[in-house]
Formats: sequence, C-alpha cells, structure tokens
Amino acid sequence: MAKILAIDYGDKRIGLAISDENEKLASCFLTLENKSPENLIEKIKKIILEKNIQKIILGIPIGFKGGSVQTKNIREFSAKLNENVDIPIIEINEIFTSKMAKENLRKAGVKSENIKEFIDQEAARIILQDYLDNKDI
Repeated sequence: MAKILAIDYGDKRIGLAISDENEKLASCFLTLENKSPENLIEKIKKIILEKNIQKIILGIPIGFKGGSVQTKNIREFSAKLNENVDIPIIEINEIFTSKMAKENLRKAGVKSENIKEFIDQEAARIILQDYLDNKDI
C-alpha cells in the first residue's frame, strides 16, 4: 500500500496530513501558505514524489445549503490540481473540521496563541482519518 495525502484548503493556509502506508492512521504533516494555486500545485507535486503519495483526499465544505464561495474556490483548485497530477483526487464533504481541530488542539494542551499554527494540519488529519475509517464500509 502507499500513502494518502489530505488537503484542508483555505484562502490563507493549506493544511496537509498524510496516512501511514497501511492506510490506517492519519498524521499531521505540514501547513503551506496559499500564495497562488500554481505555487501550491508545485509544492504538492513535490510532496507526491517525495512521500510516494497515491491518492489525494480534498475536503470540501458543502454544508447544509450545498455550497459557498469557499466551496467554489476549492472546486476550482481541485480542477487545476487534477490537471497537474496523475493520481486520483477524491473530494469529500468536510464540515466543522476546523472547529473540531481547534477543540482537539486545546484538549492536547496547545496554547491559544499557537493553535493557528497547527489548526489547518489538524483539520486535514481529521478529514483523512474520517476517510480512512470509512473507506471500506
């Protein structure tokens, strides 16, 4: 088996998480600044090669009303990413992951002033762990 990369896309920052090779456990990996889609795609392509990524899970906040401006932005990024990588990109609904991430970090003892640094990675980890836990159901 190979690793899976999860992306929590935000206008300012992108959180990344990676699975283990057995596709059982998600771990926080990295936070990238969202300078431009092209910049992000180049960094993601490098990570795909370095970490032997075989699949991408992209969280999309569809919510209760079916979408938002953020949903549209993520779908546009997904389309651009899909044009530039040769691995499957699976879009999954993620709602409240940032809120859950913040709560997890607080419970783990991360100080409020440091939460911003890790929240996007933790949100990506939650998205990926949810996918891993439910992919065989």
